Amino acid sequence: MHDGISVEAVKVSELGAPERARWNALRRANPLLGSPYFDLRYLDVAGQIAPGAAIAVIRRGDEIEGFLPFQRRGALIQPLAAPMSDSHGLVASADTRLDLTDILKKLGAQRARFGGLIAPGTNEGRGLSVRNAMAADVSAGFPAYEAGRSAGFLKDKRRRLRALERDHGPVRFSFDAPTAAMLDRIIAGKRQQLRRTHQYDIFACGWTSALLHRLAESGEADFGLKLAVLRAGDAIVAAELGLTSGDRHHLWFPTYDTAYARYSPGSLMTLETLRAAAEQGIARVDFGPGGEAYKRDFAEPAEPVFEGMIHTRPQAIGRQGLPGLTRLSRRFDGIMACEPGLVGQVRGASSFVTAMTRRHPRVGAGVGLGVGLGLSLTLLAD
Repeated sequence: MHDGISVEAVKVSELGAPERARWNALRRANPLLGSPYFDLRYLDVAGQIAPGAAIAVIRRGDEIEGFLPFQRRGALIQPLAAPMSDSHGLVASADTRLDLTDILKKLGAQRARFGGLIAPGTNEGRGLSVRNAMAADVSAGFPAYEAGRSAGFLKDKRRRLRALERDHGPVRFSFDAPTAAMLDRIIAGKRQQLRRTHQYDIFACGWTSALLHRLAESGEADFGLKLAVLRAGDAIVAAELGLTSGDRHHLWFPTYDTAYARYSPGSLMTLETLRAAAEQGIARVDFGPGGEAYKRDFAEPAEPVFEGMIHTRPQAIGRQGLPGLTRLSRRFDGIMACEPGLVGQVRGASSFVTAMTRRHPRVGAGVGLGVGLGLSLTLLAD
């Protein structure tokens, strides 16, 4: 290449010892890459299961300058194992001069969708908006963490905990590797929540559930799934599946029993998760990007992350101006992430429109038209 940068797409399993050593060295040197989703052990599993998974090996001359995990959907590129990988992006040094758009062009992509992009040197614009990752620092222990939170918030949660125990029996909490049965229960609960809130069911395609089950088989002490479970009496009132790598834990799939909503079971569970994580040597608990009120109760803004669509062809950017298309495109890209084949994509889009129509008949009809338009444009682009 005239700029000295070459990009080779390989399967994760094809990374050799030199590439893995370079990956680990880059990750250790760049604090932005501490998320469990940048752990090669996660990508080894995801690379076996996620359709279209690959790693872009980026070289400047003979030297490896970085990597980009991705999955291909026609001319669209997404993070590897999207929509499951909450953090993703370039594995490179913090002062890298690599240009993400140039890398995407060399991969033959016409567009790329990101939701939690970590990319040194990337700036807001070109289809990307910036948010902050939200994280709880528990490196100094749980008492030190509590001292930095709102006294009123903590007092309210202690009151709700006492009420839960009074009304429903002794409260117990566990934070361990999930059993297969508990993992199935979490997935079923999450699917029920997605249906209840009229969202696309990301577990309907099968491989996303298989990814969680394969991760649950990891027997390594410093890597794998951990399940937080809050019980009152004999009932499970809240649970959350998370992913741990080293001293980082990422909160991933929460569920709670709506019959116990008055006790704020999700908040009670999160506080206990932070306590247990600190006791087990976790230094940072990630909540994902965004400034939702519940995240601000527990966490502080950390590094910037990017969300949006990068177009490698300037003429394609104009499509983002169509009313409502950006949001529909984002939702359809989520369906494409789970369903790499056209039949599955059409089935997923149809189920989404059906769910919307049942709740909002007039809106659903408009969404159906929009999804049809979005699908047509996507297929034309691909």
